[in-house]
Amino acid sequence: MKNINIIKVLMFAFLGIFISCSNFLDEDAKGLLTPETFFKNEAEATLALNKLNEGVGSSGFLFFLGTDVGVSGRISLAASHKFGAYDFDVSDNRLKWLTQYSNIKDANLALASIVKSDLSDAVIGNVVAQSYFFRAFQYINLATTYGDVPYWRDELTNLEELSLIGQTDATLILQDMIADLDSAIKSGYLSTDTWGDNEGRPTVWAARMLKAYAHVWLKEWAAARTELIEVTTNSPQTLNDDYADMYREGNEIHSEIIFGKEYLTDVLSTNNTTARPNLAAESSSVKNNAFKDVGMTNGSAPFTLRKSFADTYDDDDKRKLYNVWDNHTIYQIDEVTKDTISSTNYKFAKIYIPKLMRGLVPPSDPLMLEHEAQNNSSAPERIFLLSDAYLLLAEVEFMIGGSSSAALAAINYKRTERVGLPDYTSITMQDIRNERAWELCGEGFWGRKRDLIRWGILDATVIGLPAAETAAGASTVAIERAQDEADFISNAPAGRYTQYPVPLVDILQSEAIGGALKQNPLWE
Repeated sequence: MKNINIIKVLMFAFLGIFISCSNFLDEDAKGLLTPETFFKNEAEATLALNKLNEGVGSSGFLFFLGTDVGVSGRISLAASHKFGAYDFDVSDNRLKWLTQYSNIKDANLALASIVKSDLSDAVIGNVVAQSYFFRAFQYINLATTYGDVPYWRDELTNLEELSLIGQTDATLILQDMIADLDSAIKSGYLSTDTWGDNEGRPTVWAARMLKAYAHVWLKEWAAARTELIEVTTNSPQTLNDDYADMYREGNEIHSEIIFGKEYLTDVLSTNNTTARPNLAAESSSVKNNAFKDVGMTNGSAPFTLRKSFADTYDDDDKRKLYNVWDNHTIYQIDEVTKDTISSTNYKFAKIYIPKLMRGLVPPSDPLMLEHEAQNNSSAPERIFLLSDAYLLLAEVEFMIGGSSSAALAAINYKRTERVGLPDYTSITMQDIRNERAWELCGEGFWGRKRDLIRWGILDATVIGLPAAETAAGASTVAIERAQDEADFISNAPAGRYTQYPVPLVDILQSEAIGGALKQNPLWE
């Protein structure tokens, strides 16, 4: 990360979230990327695009915590996990927007720089199209996280000017980003290959997918359908017949990924750090026997599953094996006859997610042949997935025509061979919500929390968690944690947690310079 002297990285996958030692109003808007110093050659243009790519990320585990899917596996919640569990306020909300606005600033400067260069039309067109994508990625994230946010499209000499202009309506921002993405798509300069065949760069399919997300957020169902049909029908992306194949060692870059973020080998990986088991929370017999048997010797489990969610997987659903790991059986085998002499089953205190663990799990079909070193992995973040495109298409078709043949075709695509369950003959909105949770567990661009928010059911879902966990026979700690989260929601104004507060430090600095930045009304 370039500006390490300005920010300290906290590995939130969502939005490339960072804890800032300063704030975006303090940062020099020019930095290294200026129209005067960049784009004298193609290598400098590539460097600028590399920098823009650093700022993207998937939703991350914090946008699954505090939902019907995920809960922290930590015994005591870490400060960052409290954010996921609604334990924060305007003075310490842990979600600061420095990285997003730094990325937007760089995209704006790239757009201003490239048109003044003498580079070829192809290079200029490529930089413009990708800069539109990266800027839209950040603004769509900001608008769907905070609501109305500061908005500008030109270069600024000093980001203090941003506080002077205040906030712009989120809907207008999303509409502008849709228009920019449309321009990028129609320019012809984005690749039509898969993401994996395009050196990790955004493709026309990634732009269409991002555009579809914005349309879905705005409930523009017909427009979203157009983009999603393009992705699912005309793109070279394909679903693996086997759900587990996209997580298998050696198949990290595959055709199901529409857009992602690559990591080099031995570089800090968010998946590897969030999904390992919490040895401190497990009994000595589990640690010394079950986990030792599969080679799990460290970890702290920031992200585990709620029992009430894990129990919703059908036992015949092939996805269950790779998303739910709550026990392990050790068999004693006669060395001569090879018969089973005895077996011991160990129940875990937490429910772990094998597909994210980068270890020798699940035991019956290990996705890895050997463990990757703790905190290090070459696995990419899978930000836009083809399965998500099909599920969004099913939702869009359902919103347009109910349980129509088009909606069923989208949700049933490869369902029997990939999932192992019979096709739906009719669906409800709840079926679509369930399928998104089962398929995208712990992954994707939205995160479960933003799904619940856009469906308008976040408050009701969280308030219902204590009863759901109790009925599922969850642990006392899990039930207590669900109750804490429900209390935060119940005791706050309705809808408060559907948008996040403007960082207080930025509000105070805006006030100090006579700026127009205001707090989100839900947090005043």
